[in-house]
Amino acid sequence: MSWRLLLWLGALVIGAVVLAELLLEPPTTNERWHLIAVLAAPAVVAAALVPMLRRWVSSRASVAGAALVVGLCSLTLGAVTTSAASNAMFLSDHDYRLFLVVLVLSCGIALVVGSQLTHPLARDIAALGLVAQRVAGGDLTARSGITRNDEVGRTAEAVDRMVGSLQAAADERERLTSARQLLFIGIGHDLRTPLAAMRAAIESVQDGVAPDPARYLSAAIGELDNVQALLNQLVEFARIESGQRVTKGEVVSITEIAHEAVEAMTPLAARRLVSLQITADGPCQANANALDVGRAIRNLLENAIRHSPSERTVSVFVADDPADDRPAGVQVTVRDQGEGFPAAFREHAFDPFTRADSARTAHSGHAGLGLAIARALVQQHGGRAWLGHEPGGDVRLWFPAMVLDPKEYT
Repeated sequence: MSWRLLLWLGALVIGAVVLAELLLEPPTTNERWHLIAVLAAPAVVAAALVPMLRRWVSSRASVAGAALVVGLCSLTLGAVTTSAASNAMFLSDHDYRLFLVVLVLSCGIALVVGSQLTHPLARDIAALGLVAQRVAGGDLTARSGITRNDEVGRTAEAVDRMVGSLQAAADERERLTSARQLLFIGIGHDLRTPLAAMRAAIESVQDGVAPDPARYLSAAIGELDNVQALLNQLVEFARIESGQRVTKGEVVSITEIAHEAVEAMTPLAARRLVSLQITADGPCQANANALDVGRAIRNLLENAIRHSPSERTVSVFVADDPADDRPAGVQVTVRDQGEGFPAAFREHAFDPFTRADSARTAHSGHAGLGLAIARALVQQHGGRAWLGHEPGGDVRLWFPAMVLDPKEYT
């Protein structure tokens, strides 16, 4: 038995006795003791019943039914106390019988009203149990849909948020599993072709059946370069996905980095009979990592060169972006004169391991990571990457600009 319960019941009895002394003023000692006994009896009965009712309630299958029974027991105990006190001290026999009729009616009304009021509680708790069962069975779309301001409502809201988090985690896990499977498939496919070509070339030279051994070895070296390019992309992508940064950012000129990228990619463009040109609007400074920015721009240039027709031009535009509705920035646009991105592919252009042409042979040394790496590198600097609306391949990068003292660059 709880000592707190005994203290509360004792305090209530003492308070009732004091109030009776003040209001009723019992004329004799016997009546006073009779009154104290009448007031103390329900407290004694309650002290004996509460532990049993507590065990009974905790074993019930219906919370609403248990609440209704507990309320009815409390009402009955109060009614018996009132009836005993009234019969003992105040009412005549006729009035007492009338009081009993009214008391029975009141208990019946309380029972009906209580059952109606506890039905929504039982329904909502049953809904919570059903949600728990569905989630345990693997259905992460289950929601309670309960809207209440009490503890049951807050519990239902927490359960719905928890199930939503579980669903988001499951979706992310499925996405990562699919991406991992795609990674293995892509790597195996992209490595198989150049390795087979190198093996065939080397075996031809080794067996002495190659009509031009130097050309065969040159082709093998080219395929080896493709494998090296693929491995470099995979290593770079893994570094970005892990959140690693090579060095901290510093004040750099995006224009200067773009010029260096164009110069570095000129030999590749020349081999494909593609020319490169760059147009810049001033130095266009930003607080960035020069190595990462250069990699992002070179990835865009390499992608544009591969998709540009021969004897065409790939253009690079670097310009300040002093927009009024957003922070100032530096925008880099790389545009080729090819057919551009297919409409169905545009929303997936920056996804890892994707190619605009799924039928394209995979011996180019590219796993569909160029644009994904470029976007990730830009996002590490607080920028963004997107496709433009110009005809042909039009990819744009945006870096937050630096507000600098012009005297530092004079």
